[in-house]
Amino acid sequence: MNRLFSLLLISLFTLLICTRTLSKPTTDEETLKNLEMEAAKHSGFGDSDVAFQKTILGAHCVSVDPLGHIYDQTPADYEKMMVATRTGNPDAKATSEISDIKVRISGDTATVTYSGVYTASGFKDPNSNVPGAHFVTVDTWQKQSGKWKIIAGAAVSTGPIPAEAYKTPPPAGSN
Repeated sequence: MNRLFSLLLISLFTLLICTRTLSKPTTDEETLKNLEMEAAKHSGFGDSDVAFQKTILGAHCVSVDPLGHIYDQTPADYEKMMVATRTGNPDAKATSEISDIKVRISGDTATVTYSGVYTASGFKDPNSNVPGAHFVTVDTWQKQSGKWKIIAGAAVSTGPIPAEAYKTPPPAGSN
């Protein structure tokens, strides 16, 4: 009887410890890292990519791409740009792989830096087809109504960019 009681007690404690460990709330740092990794998975132009990106964009997001194009977009502006890109380049595909994510939080604002490789193909403009561009990014996030929203970002190429690529206009539908 004592042995059965001991086993039951040990099982109960194990269950409590596992439940408590598994239900541990995610820290803001972990949340931001996860959001950046999920955003990298949604770097394409499909409906699910656009839908996810719209969930993390602030009311306005200011960004700079590696070619120096500056954007000040609402989620609706972003969707318009992605739809125009997809419509003009139906075979276009893009992927991003990111690593070395670092988060610094100050109150309700955070900066996140990371490095990555961007690959794009299927564009009608050959300058938009990128075989594997290395870059670094800094994103600024703000906690709004309990959710982290991206409000600014800049990506910088860490490899050479062909001079003719700088002549490429911003994507259709951007402002």
